[in-house]
Amino acid sequence: MLLSLIKYAQGYVYVRLTGYAPERFLNLCGSRGILVWNLAPCEDGYEFCISARGFRELKPLLKKTRTKIRILRRAGLPFVTFKYRKRKLFCAGIFLSGILLYYLSGFIWNIEINGNSYLSDEVILDFLEEETCTFGTRKSAIDCAALEESLRSRYDEVIWTSIKIYGTKMTVDVQENLLPKEQYEKKDEMPYDIVAAKDGTVTEIITRSGTPLVAAGTEVKKGDVLVSGSVAISNDAEEVTEYLYPGADADITAAVSYPYQEVIPEIYTQTVPTGESRTDYSLTIGNVTIKNPFFKNSYKDCHVTTDTYQLHVTDHFYLPVWVEKSVYREVEKKQKTHSEKEVRQIATKNLENFLKDLEEKGIQITEKNVMIKKMGKNYVADGTIFARESIVSYQPTEFMTIPDEERQQTDESD
Repeated sequence: MLLSLIKYAQGYVYVRLTGYAPERFLNLCGSRGILVWNLAPCEDGYEFCISARGFRELKPLLKKTRTKIRILRRAGLPFVTFKYRKRKLFCAGIFLSGILLYYLSGFIWNIEINGNSYLSDEVILDFLEEETCTFGTRKSAIDCAALEESLRSRYDEVIWTSIKIYGTKMTVDVQENLLPKEQYEKKDEMPYDIVAAKDGTVTEIITRSGTPLVAAGTEVKKGDVLVSGSVAISNDAEEVTEYLYPGADADITAAVSYPYQEVIPEIYTQTVPTGESRTDYSLTIGNVTIKNPFFKNSYKDCHVTTDTYQLHVTDHFYLPVWVEKSVYREVEKKQKTHSEKEVRQIATKNLENFLKDLEEKGIQITEKNVMIKKMGKNYVADGTIFARESIVSYQPTEFMTIPDEERQQTDESD
């Protein structure tokens, strides 16, 4: 890449060599240090590239080897400059454009976020804006290491992050904790109780540490303590002498219910494309947007699709220039009426999607009781979904104290 830039800056020509002894000519070029490249045989000789300076040294070699040379193409900065030597404003524009590109290369104009799942792109972009490391920030003002540490400290879901700057693009790579929420809710080493995350009936409980306070078949409400993070130590008289705090650790599954309701109107509006469309373009430079003054949307009803493209020179050199393309497609609105068969098909599909979302969250569906009724001008799908799922959530354990009277009695018995 660097060698190509040097050749372009010095200027070179693409030539065709013909005559009596072209091989001898090439040997003489090598012995005198005249560089040729992209050498390729042709019908009556050779074609190759040679620098403008080297070309001026060929006259004695051509005479000695009785060969002829013809220029096929000129390339490089000196030839471009000579071609536009009389267009001073054009040359000045190129020079100023180069200065502007160099100045813009010192700022961040594109941010790429990878690896996020729990945290949305908008949340991370808002964080970067709070840290004044967003679009238009000078690269020299960004401390990537400090920014990584701040991102990990702000969001507990983030366990690893890497922030790099390439050209005018900043890349934010994050790795999040993929464990279920209840497993990373513990923020420190203090003991925690397991409490019910929602109402339900306990169907299974497996306790590894702590004191279970419920059994299978127990109905619980949201917030009830299911397993205490403390363990009471008693003497022979079944009097509590002290409390240990190993923290609660258990798997608890409960039967829960989800109310389900969906309203499907009998009369609905359908949009039908007419096939007519118009395209509009706008240009945004920094914070300034330039609209097309000649465009006017004459459609009464239409769908608009907008695509935005950011201009860039290379994969990592983005510019603060965006081109926005908007396509307006005309539509006609028509009122139609659902049949009962269509309503049942729609309701069934929506219910299946709802159940699929629950199952993707690890919820086991045990029963579904949903009925479809017509109420006025609407159809209503109403009922309850019964399921089994983990209801584990955490809260800090309350530390217990033993009254002084009980402690004194225990000491006297000893």
